[in-house]
Amino acid sequence: MLTLGEIENKLSLRFAKDTITSLKSLPHPFLLQNVKEGAEIIKEAIQKKKKILIVGDYDADGILSTALMILFFQALQYPHFSFIIPNRFKDGYGISIPILQRFEDAEVIITVDNGITALEAANYCKEQGKTLIITDHHTPKEELPQALIINPKVSGFPQEEICGAMVAWYFCAGIKTLLRRDEIDLLPFFELTSIATISDMMPLKNINRIVVKKALTLFQSPSFIFSQFLLSQYRKIDEECISFYIAPLINASGRMAQAQIALSFLLSSNHRQAQIAFEELQSLNQERKKIQNQILETIQESIIQTQECIFVYQEGLHEGVLGIIAGKLMEEYKKPAFVLTLKKEGYYQGSARAPQGINLLESIEKLKELVFEFGGHQEALGIKIFPQHLQAFHQNFKAQKSKETSQSQAYLGVLHPSLISKQLLSILETYAPYGEGNPKPYFSIPHLDLLEKKQIGKEKNHTHLVFKTPNQTKLKALAFFETNPNPNGFFHITLDQFTQSPMLLYCKQCHS
Repeated sequence: MLTLGEIENKLSLRFAKDTITSLKSLPHPFLLQNVKEGAEIIKEAIQKKKKILIVGDYDADGILSTALMILFFQALQYPHFSFIIPNRFKDGYGISIPILQRFEDAEVIITVDNGITALEAANYCKEQGKTLIITDHHTPKEELPQALIINPKVSGFPQEEICGAMVAWYFCAGIKTLLRRDEIDLLPFFELTSIATISDMMPLKNINRIVVKKALTLFQSPSFIFSQFLLSQYRKIDEECISFYIAPLINASGRMAQAQIALSFLLSSNHRQAQIAFEELQSLNQERKKIQNQILETIQESIIQTQECIFVYQEGLHEGVLGIIAGKLMEEYKKPAFVLTLKKEGYYQGSARAPQGINLLESIEKLKELVFEFGGHQEALGIKIFPQHLQAFHQNFKAQKSKETSQSQAYLGVLHPSLISKQLLSILETYAPYGEGNPKPYFSIPHLDLLEKKQIGKEKNHTHLVFKTPNQTKLKALAFFETNPNPNGFFHITLDQFTQSPMLLYCKQCHS
């Protein structure tokens, strides 16, 4: 049986190697390579009133990065800038020559959350005499674009794994420093970067941990209209609320329609604007769920399973949900999953997801002669393959183990019911926020007698349980999306917001 001291020790070991443990210890902006040089370019552009273009991306991190940059230039009171988030279905991913031609009067171009593979766009900028600043966090390839690149994976920054919005924040911090605009407070911008960090599944260590932890306190009395509105809807904004509710809403915009809808929400200037955009995002998210479930049903007979991966390629699949479907298949089969659909240009395009500990980028690099294009992160990326190479690709794919050590195990051990107390909750809350790289701890809890079990929710697809402990106290438990949970299973321990008493959350994934 665990003791409280052992629990605290196990959790503290997760952060034993962290070197960034407070806001004061966050790296200076100029430690991120080319931030100072980029800030000097922006300083000159402002002095000469040059036109600046911000090019974002249509996922949550890209939309939040774009909003952050817009809000910063508004804070600078610099009017000579424009922005665009490419349309997933019309423009494709990232900065491109057609987009640059649409904004031919732009003299300085800043990408956020994209650009590290934009070789053609960078060459075009150079030919046209435009200055291109790339702020990105995706893994670079051997050949880099001819541009000023701000990317922690290129520079040897103290933490490579930060999201695109965090890179954009550091660039803004560098500009603020160089311009000596001390009156601009960048702490509230953590409301944006924290959502992006959780959405993009960045490890909650070092910079990410400190920033998200600070943001969760800011969300108690938010600065921006959008976050004030979110607080009115959810009553408490924590890492789980962001992961399960807020991030999917923002993502739904770029997946299903124009990312501009989510951007409008983030830039809302009053409560009414926020409400209109929020309701539209909710509608899009419901549509996304419906289409996603339909596709999951239709592709069952098309699934190709090898020892190394799951592979699906099919014409007519909705591009906006391919990443989610790949993630669902990865979770079900516990191996890398690829889901692709045929493009009118004649190649298959889609997404791949991998379990933790698998490096997709290294895995695909060994088959790059079969791949038209790919890029992203170790465990989530986009990929394009010509039809004639599909079979050879999935037959020869070998999952490469990540060089990085895997995250600490979430399971801490056997817990006696007598230790389930506010003292235990205090220890658990000390090491929050939980998420990628810092998994929510769970326990097996013996000696619990089941007193009550009933289905709850509109669709009766959740289960409410009541247990009795050996000392005759009662413990409530919830099993989300489970109609027949194992009462002798594994549980997370959390605090009931309404009664301020400990309760259990059933941990389904711990049984698989």
